[in-house]
Amino acid sequence: MRANPKIEHIVVLMMENRSFDHILGFMMREDPDIDGIVGNDHTNRDSSGEPHSTTDGATFQGQLVEDPGHDFVDVYAQMYGVPFGTAAGEPDMSGFARDYEGLGGNPQDIMRCFRPEQVPNTAALAREYVVCDRWFSSVPGPTLPNRAFAHFGTSFGRLDMSPLYFSKGSSIYERLNAAGSKAKIYYYAQWSGTMGLTFLLNNQRQYFGLWGDFLNDCKHNKLPQYAFVEPPYYDNGSVIAADQHPDHNVQAGDNFIRQVYEAVRSNNDTWHSTLLIVVWDEHGGIFDHVPPPAVDAAHNDGFASTAPTFNFDRYGVRVPALIISPYVGKGIVDHTLYEHASLPGTATAQFIGDPKSNSPHAREQGANSVLSLVTLADARDEMPDWSAKPVQLDPAAVTSAAKGIAKLHIDHINEVHAVLQKQNPALAAQMDPASVKTEADASQFVATALASIHPEAAEAAAEGRP
Repeated sequence: MRANPKIEHIVVLMMENRSFDHILGFMMREDPDIDGIVGNDHTNRDSSGEPHSTTDGATFQGQLVEDPGHDFVDVYAQMYGVPFGTAAGEPDMSGFARDYEGLGGNPQDIMRCFRPEQVPNTAALAREYVVCDRWFSSVPGPTLPNRAFAHFGTSFGRLDMSPLYFSKGSSIYERLNAAGSKAKIYYYAQWSGTMGLTFLLNNQRQYFGLWGDFLNDCKHNKLPQYAFVEPPYYDNGSVIAADQHPDHNVQAGDNFIRQVYEAVRSNNDTWHSTLLIVVWDEHGGIFDHVPPPAVDAAHNDGFASTAPTFNFDRYGVRVPALIISPYVGKGIVDHTLYEHASLPGTATAQFIGDPKSNSPHAREQGANSVLSLVTLADARDEMPDWSAKPVQLDPAAVTSAAKGIAKLHIDHINEVHAVLQKQNPALAAQMDPASVKTEADASQFVATALASIHPEAAEAAAEGRP
């Protein structure tokens, strides 16, 4: 957990709602050390007892139109194979097909996975750097509590999608600032918004930049010590949503991962001083075969949820994670247990001090740091094998702007509105979240609200930045 003198910047890119098996599982065919899948290895049964096995055949868009369940009660059913409230032993990962069937989806589709050639940029980075095949989401639940662990090292006992409860704690950004380091969340654009609105609620605008700022800071070696990057969450004109949340286009997200990597490599000084972590916030209700382990009692932070009942004593479902740096080995598979509290834990270890004495919550204090993977004395400057060129996507062909919105976007609209009510109640009174029916509506709603909540974004757009 000691600081590495070669690392001056840590960059985190957090994607949305895909499981490890779904994105990287089939890489086990070329590297047996990866705990993934090679074919019909694992089976779930639907309500009639019909078996549905893991297979390829995942499509980039249009297959998971019914948003898979990923609230706590759904994830419980997926992990244990029984409804929440039913006594269960250890998770056996048997309930994904039946849970998706209950939401109106095709149970086979939740078992489908991508072949490496379908996500060529992600696969190329996995071959060139480090794959973590034991990175678990922090809670068996949705986006915001898992992102709370990334920002705070805890979710303060909450499992819901409200942004307001985050205001009670000290974030890694505040802690780094107090220690004399800089930290920033780069969200894509005003119309895309950020899942880190809690900081804007607390009037901490100094911690925010836009995608154009990130590109510029990489190019001129001006990154802060800690940078958290968010993809575009909505289709908007020529920009295709790249977060990979169902049912957004997975290819767009695969391209965006490469764009973040290439931004870091746009300046040799930036590249030679940066540790890039690419991770997904949670599994999004999509099958993974590895049962999440129990949280070590010594690392439980003492919070508990009463609605629903949960003691934060079990990790959430496994997600993909890549560790990228010129100082990590090529083609490494790391089986160390990580969770999202490992992100602020790693930043604390690198820029503040030992998390055991410098992190405020037990989960972060006990989370494993990825600094142990930074082992090389000399930088590796070879490029990944980009044998597949980035897919050129036609926004008109893949856009979902006119379609109905996913639950994530409904939650996002509600959290934006909740923050706006605190900061500009007059404007909030004129905006009705219930009026948002399409993704285009959602993007416009977010843009209007963020113009008030974070006016610096509007100024950046006026200057020609995204």
